[in-house]
Amino acid sequence: MKRIIYGTVLIIILIEMAFASGYGNDSPGRISDIAPIDNVSPASNAASKSIYAIEIVKIVPSDNDEYLVLQNKGMEDSVLERWFISVDEKILLSLPRIYLGPNSEVELHIGNGNNSTATKIYIGYPSPILDDAGNVSLIDESGRTMVEKKYP
Repeated sequence: MKRIIYGTVLIIILIEMAFASGYGNDSPGRISDIAPIDNVSPASNAASKSIYAIEIVKIVPSDNDEYLVLQNKGMEDSVLERWFISVDEKILLSLPRIYLGPNSEVELHIGNGNNSTATKIYIGYPSPILDDAGNVSLIDESGRTMVEKKYP
């Protein structure tokens, strides 16, 4: 199952590399050479600085409104771009661009919602994916598991 997930992530990365090469990147051979498509400002180069301070602090499985809470426990801003949520290594969800200031939190609601804000983001998955117990991972743009939490 890991091979399927990593293969899927690799295909997505290769597609993004090919797409990014049309935007002025001469050699998209390495992911670190690719400029983000939505052009994160140099001031927010925090994606590489403090992503290790991101933690999953709460997981709420529910039939109605399941969510998890991410917290930046570091002292610098963090920007998560092209990241994924993996649930029990079976489901892989793409996340929108997430900005977390120092000591800030964001609720990632799995289901639909119309009122996403900086602190409450709706991913829009059509059905519940969290069981009463399991494992949730955050995977970065290169396919590395950066954060992992077992619940309950």
